[in-house]
Formats: sequence, C-alpha cells, structure tokens
Amino acid sequence: MSIASANWPSLMAFLACDTQWRVVGSMVGFMWIGLDWAGCTARLAHRPSSEAIFADMAIMEDAALAILNGGVD
Repeated sequence: MSIASANWPSLMAFLACDTQWRVVGSMVGFMWIGLDWAGCTARLAHRPSSEAIFADMAIMEDAALAILNGGVD
C-alpha cells in the first residue's frame, strides 16, 4: 500500500496521536470512544498543522472507530 504524498502530513499527525485514544473498559470488553482532541492538539503543538490536517484526522478516526469497535472487518 502506498500513501499519496499529499496525505502524508495528515497520516503522520494521526499516528503521532496514537496515545490519545479514549477507551472504556467493562466486563464485556473495550469500547473505543474516539480521540482526545485536546491531547492531540497538545501532541501536535510543535508540528506544522492546519484545519485540513485535523479534518483528515477526523475522517481517519471515524474509519478506525468502525474497525476498533467491531463494526467493519
């Protein structure tokens, strides 16, 4: 799989926020809630970012949530 060069900054920002997921655990397992956007903003404070990168990250978050929560294989 290759990543278009135009998408590279958004992907790197998303991956930099890999520790910023909100997760709830229960007796039946885990449920991923989404990214902690305040944490992501702090994590990306020293990187060039834009509204477009955050918009791309939100799209990736939605896709990841569907997979993480078992809705898509």
